[in-house]
Amino acid sequence: MMTNSPLALQTPPTYISMRPVRATDTDYLRVNCWPNRSFLTIYNLITRTIRNESESRGLGLVVLGKEDTPLAYGQYTLWPTCAEISDLVVAEPLRGQGVGTALIQTLIKRAKAQHATAFEIGVAIDNPRAEALYRRLGFEDSHTMLMSLERGMEKIRFLRLDTEPQE
Repeated sequence: MMTNSPLALQTPPTYISMRPVRATDTDYLRVNCWPNRSFLTIYNLITRTIRNESESRGLGLVVLGKEDTPLAYGQYTLWPTCAEISDLVVAEPLRGQGVGTALIQTLIKRAKAQHATAFEIGVAIDNPRAEALYRRLGFEDSHTMLMSLERGMEKIRFLRLDTEPQE
């Protein structure tokens, strides 16, 4: 692969173990990644993602730790040619070790196999660490909007990466 290719489009490492999310991952994801979210909120997110996968409209992946315990999560939803990457979370002990990068690279690889040519990812304005990761991977500013999320109205910056030149 060309060295000037954005990091997000490069081949993910094989030493980080991942698999599609399962409904039975809800408890592990709540304990390891989202302790402030309710079981039902996480379960609904996962089952919606699994339904999207069954309709070829997306995919959710978990990164596995020891004993195949989910320690990170990410998903994409496929729109006509754009894949929206969302709900990325990495358990605190694994942050800064390339897990988020590998997860995004794998999600993009899988979405490209479904003919996605553009990728968007949103980040809360008050999450500079995640924003720095997305920029390092090659995502660039697209737009900003206010969204009603878990903590109320939040300003979200969307970043975009196109794999084909825009005309």
